[in-house]
Amino acid sequence: MALLTIDHVTAGYGKLEILHDLSLAVEPGQFVGVFGANGSGKSTLIKTVLGLTRLFSGTITLEDITLNGMPTEKIGAYGVAYVPQTQNVFTSMVIRENLLLAGRHAPAAELQRRLDEAFTMFPILHDRQGQRAGQLSGGERQMLAIAIAFVQHPRLMLLDEPSAALAPLLVTEIFRQLRRLGELGITLVVVEQNARSLLRWCDYGYVLREGQIVFQGSSAAILADEETAKSYLGVGPARLAQKERDS
Repeated sequence: MALLTIDHVTAGYGKLEILHDLSLAVEPGQFVGVFGANGSGKSTLIKTVLGLTRLFSGTITLEDITLNGMPTEKIGAYGVAYVPQTQNVFTSMVIRENLLLAGRHAPAAELQRRLDEAFTMFPILHDRQGQRAGQLSGGERQMLAIAIAFVQHPRLMLLDEPSAALAPLLVTEIFRQLRRLGELGITLVVVEQNARSLLRWCDYGYVLREGQIVFQGSSAAILADEETAKSYLGVGPARLAQKERDS
């Protein structure tokens, strides 16, 4: 059984439809990338899962639980964590306070285990755990946002543009740790403009255009499709493969 199923969903904001009869399924433990140009509906897709848009038609299920009409906080209680692109940490609180707040419902021993794992993934957070989140660099803040989501002990983690405005080395580190989360059993859906980098790490991808899926397949299949590579990655497959070897 798929962990997340989006079945013939049309959704948007107010009277404006952004997603049109869109269907996809995410298997447990899968690391999925969602790609497309600005305005293609990528962010709307994950916001719709979270109940943050208007659902005109269709069904969204988490295993056998129907999420339609469910408040966002209740969706979170079923094991769905969200890492937005901005405003994803409490800037006036120190790193440790952010993490303790995220895991406040866990028993003390379990919370400590999650904190230890988060600090193992991102040692810089351990070293600076008494520092205010507002004083962190963009990359450090993104690490903290991912750690906050991890401490919530999710089954499904939804991330919106986690590599935005980060230096290439930090992008690689962020995606490496997301891959590690997948190996820990967390299912990942990542919306990303930086398709070339994410495709090195994810298992499967969906390419959106104007609120509809125009291509889907394994990372290798997306990279090998000439039209998709040129239209959404900006380079042809052969050149892309060379770039990946050189990076």
